[in-house]
Amino acid sequence: MGASHRLAQSEGHRTARLAAGAAALALGAHYLPSPAVLGQWTSLQALPGGLCRWQGPPSRQRVAITFDDGPDPRATPAVLDGLDVLGLRATFFPLGSLVERTPDLVWEVLRRGHQVGIHGYRHFHHLARTPRWVSRDLAAADRAMAAVGVRATWYRPTYGQVTSATLVAAGRHRWQTVLWSAWGREWATSDPDEVAARIIRRLRPGAVVLLHDNDAFGPTGMWRVGLAALGEVAAELECRQLEAVTLDELLC
Repeated sequence: MGASHRLAQSEGHRTARLAAGAAALALGAHYLPSPAVLGQWTSLQALPGGLCRWQGPPSRQRVAITFDDGPDPRATPAVLDGLDVLGLRATFFPLGSLVERTPDLVWEVLRRGHQVGIHGYRHFHHLARTPRWVSRDLAAADRAMAAVGVRATWYRPTYGQVTSATLVAAGRHRWQTVLWSAWGREWATSDPDEVAARIIRRLRPGAVVLLHDNDAFGPTGMWRVGLAALGEVAAELECRQLEAVTLDELLC
């Protein structure tokens, strides 16, 4: 083997190592924001620059109740009726694919005095998807909302999973990413009291509460459990003199 051949082989190995290192760095950067979902267990309000938020300022007696995964023709109207009875205002995060099926429900949410954000187009983990897929999913969600004439300002990624591609794509659409600081985990129980207790344990000024107005991605009837828990949550809000408002009113 000649010297020139050995040099070429060495350069080839070096190039391969550099390419592998660059790919590893790119992959690491993609997954770097993924621990953001853990923010719900901390006192953090937001990432620097407001890239992702978990809760609002504790200086005002306000909380935001939010609902993911709709709209659903059974669940969403029932949840809206329940909120009316209890005098609560909320923010809904619909999926673009479901908005296309029931666009009238989006406007019904707004008509009842609530806010509409966006939950992406399809309900998949971003950690298991490529940056290209994430970008296309959010673009499809944006088109679905534009088709019904609604402009979202708040975005919540499905499963609360955030990657760098998630944040970049959300920023491209001028959406602010928000997760939560309290959740009912309705999929884990059939007992509304247990759901209410989970929420109440983390209920404080500035809290962002997560519930669902669909059971397509969890146990059948999951949304009914969350809805049944709302009465106890509303009573606790009144006891603590906390007002349930939209995300705009809590965070802007």
